[in-house]
Amino acid sequence: MQKVKYFMTSPVLAGQGAAKDVGAEAGKLGMRKAMIVTDKGVAKAGIAELIAGYLKAAGIETVIFDEVQPDPLDTTCVAGAEFAVANEVDGIIGLGGGSVMDASKAMNILTHNPLPLSQYYESWDYNKAFPLILIPTTAGTGAENTLYGVISCTETGRKRVVCEVGSLTILDPELAYGLPADITAYTGIDAFSHIVEGMTCNVLNPLTDALGIDAIKRIYKWLPIAVKEPDNLEARENMAIASNFAGTANTNTCSHLGHAMAQCIGARFHVTHGIACAWSVPEVMAYAAKGRMDQLQKIADALGFTFDENDTVEEKGQKIADFIRSFYNSLGDVKIKKISDYGITREEFQSIVDDVRKDNCYAFLPMELTRDEVYEFLGRVYDTNS
Repeated sequence: MQKVKYFMTSPVLAGQGAAKDVGAEAGKLGMRKAMIVTDKGVAKAGIAELIAGYLKAAGIETVIFDEVQPDPLDTTCVAGAEFAVANEVDGIIGLGGGSVMDASKAMNILTHNPLPLSQYYESWDYNKAFPLILIPTTAGTGAENTLYGVISCTETGRKRVVCEVGSLTILDPELAYGLPADITAYTGIDAFSHIVEGMTCNVLNPLTDALGIDAIKRIYKWLPIAVKEPDNLEARENMAIASNFAGTANTNTCSHLGHAMAQCIGARFHVTHGIACAWSVPEVMAYAAKGRMDQLQKIADALGFTFDENDTVEEKGQKIADFIRSFYNSLGDVKIKKISDYGITREEFQSIVDDVRKDNCYAFLPMELTRDEVYEFLGRVYDTNS
């Protein structure tokens, strides 16, 4: 086995009602006044005030910043950091989906380091900031336990990465009660995408396989139930664990072509990330079969899918792609929109080829592709999903 390095990021407190312990945990980290970072949806649902109440009961003051949008902008992160400094907080609590997790990381960096944010992209060279507690309300990105946060750069229109980890993750499935079916489905697809890409990239390790196989089994069994039964606590709990496992596993390897594409699709065309992953990842698995068939076999086994004895590698790749696509299309009443539904032409879709090749995830492809091959690949993804 080649040399590998495992990353076990922040500690995790998980279980029903775990969020009620946020006050005690924040106190242990030295927080006396915390900024809760969230979005309008979580705030409107009353979850931010619920967490603020738990903190208040532990003697910790709070202020709420609820301006985070999907695919968070660098300007939003600057505004949040300025809000934190102006209110003299000594800790940050990220509460929401993956965008909130990502934005919270960037804001935390900026509370103790000068602008511009761009100087910290892909870098750990900055001053240590506040204690950071991350509490996801969706089961998708696993960003609460990754080393990174994805930020939309207003100057370039590209998605870039800041490097930061939380001090503590709190997984409470009760916070996902009533999450709409479409958001449940799209975030679950993102979690699935993380792990199947992480298991087929160019830097493999056994920890990713162990966590990934468990996550795949949970997602395949429990995501359809969570979509159809939004208040099913067992389904929510299993999806929370699966997402967290997928994020941790992906931190130890990396997504590759599927996410390089999905992130560029989101940045250029403002398509929901989970939908973009649903378009790209099945075809990416067909491509990965040519160099990672041993890993693809592990994925197929976790899904309970059996190849025919005489299938070629190419046929196996196409079969697993079709199987994954059918899984995505079996999630209750949630249907994956076609690319053409967004008014995107084939030429426009293929025009992101250079952005895809510049994306951070592109460096983790299992086999090298030329620009022309990526261009043709984008065309196949368009044709399959239009």
